[in-house]
Amino acid sequence: GWGIKKLIRQIVTSSTWQMASTPSVAAAEKDPLNQLLHHYPLRRLEGEAIRDKILAVSGRLDRTVGGPSVEVFLTDFHEGRGRPKSGPLDGAGRRSLYTKIRRNFLPGFLLAFDLPVPFQSMGRRTVTNVPAQALTLMNDPFVTEQAHIWARRLLVETSLSSEARIAQMYREAFAREPTPDEQAVAIEFLAAQAERHGADFATDPENEATWADLAHALFNTKEFIFVP
Repeated sequence: GWGIKKLIRQIVTSSTWQMASTPSVAAAEKDPLNQLLHHYPLRRLEGEAIRDKILAVSGRLDRTVGGPSVEVFLTDFHEGRGRPKSGPLDGAGRRSLYTKIRRNFLPGFLLAFDLPVPFQSMGRRTVTNVPAQALTLMNDPFVTEQAHIWARRLLVETSLSSEARIAQMYREAFAREPTPDEQAVAIEFLAAQAERHGADFATDPENEATWADLAHALFNTKEFIFVP
């Protein structure tokens, strides 16, 4: 009766697989290192998965399977012999799997999130948590662009209220509804950012730059890049 489907079913229906990553107080006191797996170990997504998730949430992800690879978007820092033609900033929306890898012109976004360099074999990918990753999510033009695309897509449906848009963003980014406190904080944030952009959120609740700022903020949360 052995079979891959049966094995997958057994794994995903097990109590260990279904555990949350939030430990109980009692379990944490008895097993602070989680050696007995009383909760799911918190782990960060790989760089490729983070990039693909940003594309998926913004609505830009191209789910086509197969096809040619896409050249890396090159900045002024990509210098060297044999410099190829730059690819599009968002990689044409293709999954990171289809990013063309050249040893001297590697994608900066993925490098920040521990992309293995193709100079030597690597049995296991390193996993770091360094300031460069937060700075990348804050300043990378790819992330900024996708935040605006996400905001633009949300604003197409003009019948939605601001609260409904916030709820939709949380469902798309975190697969859950926002709490009342999160709703209130988001509304306050939108009002403050609208003022920064010279708009009044009360009279102009559909300012794209304002919603792009909220989208950008959600990209930068730990919940977005960690598996809960």
